[in-house]
Amino acid sequence: MRRKFLAGCMIFAMIVCAGCGNSQKKESAKTTAEEKKETKVLDKYKVPKITGAKKTDQLADASDGETIAVMKVKGYGEMKFKFFLKKAPLAVKNFVTLADNGYYDGQIFHRVINDFMIQGGDPTGTGSGGESIWGKEFDNEISKDLLPLRGAVCMANSGPDTNGSQFFIVQAKADTAKEALETGNMDFNEKQTKLFEEQGGYPSLTGSYTVFGQLVDGYDVLDKIAGTEVEDANGEESHPVKDIVIEKITIENAK
Repeated sequence: MRRKFLAGCMIFAMIVCAGCGNSQKKESAKTTAEEKKETKVLDKYKVPKITGAKKTDQLADASDGETIAVMKVKGYGEMKFKFFLKKAPLAVKNFVTLADNGYYDGQIFHRVINDFMIQGGDPTGTGSGGESIWGKEFDNEISKDLLPLRGAVCMANSGPDTNGSQFFIVQAKADTAKEALETGNMDFNEKQTKLFEEQGGYPSLTGSYTVFGQLVDGYDVLDKIAGTEVEDANGEESHPVKDIVIEKITIENAK
């Protein structure tokens, strides 16, 4: 409807008012300038060069030269992730930039639920903080080619298009995924169903959260973190009794 309205306005301008065209150009230029201003990365963040996966094969290894993140978790070990720049450019640029600027270093995984996921990315450690590199929330990027499989790195949110800095890593194993597929009312094709059955994951998250990365190494570390002792946090048994600290995230190229 909007395109048709604009086309109609242009015809009207040619017939009735030559000045309307100039006014519309100014308005369009103003809108473009506002959009550029809104999407500008905050000055405190330096954006690194990012090379995404050449093909959207979620479970394939990272190829040579591809941007990966190496997350060192104090007392647990390392996890390595690859990214899907073509399918989730906003989320990838946000996470990689924050990580490369040391934003996540020293933060904790504030929410851990075994056989579900581990969540971090909040500098306050409460689950209510954090910011994107633009200083505001940004849109979800949902792709049918990327699923919340075991090892998927996803943006955490408080509703559609409310992404900031928080993320979670799906940890649910195959048995949990199979049970969800059997008892749930979800519409997956044969290929998607097979991926969940073989890899594991949390099918019910599909379509609500941006999947922007995938664990390529360190599943043992993921499981150790998920199995940590937790205590009540706002009515949910999910806050680790002992802090699980992200010591450092290093952005590098796969070899």
